[in-house]
Amino acid sequence: MTSVNQLPADVRRTLDALLRPGHPLRAQLPHLRIESRCACGCTVHFTGTGTAARAEIVAEAGLGDDGEVLLFAEAGSLSWLEVCSWTDPKLTLAEAARFLRGEPCDPR
Repeated sequence: MTSVNQLPADVRRTLDALLRPGHPLRAQLPHLRIESRCACGCTVHFTGTGTAARAEIVAEAGLGDDGEVLLFAEAGSLSWLEVCSWTDPKLTLAEAARFLRGEPCDPR
């Protein structure tokens, strides 16, 4: 079983910022395992998910004027985490985590 501490730092920090203590889906974090992730660092899919067409947004946060980060779940299980960039260069999960935590972040 993979603990949240074993997830890559960018994923762990972004999930921590999106799912504050007490959020009902936070209990899934210690059990998440990464199925795949985008080479550019903008998306990660977790194991045990079905079709993305049924997924719903369970948490989202704006990243200033540069984009947003979205967390999806399907049938109550966390399924994927994605940064949507509105600018170039594209934002990564590491930059999203820094922004959400109020740390310096300037992808340009």
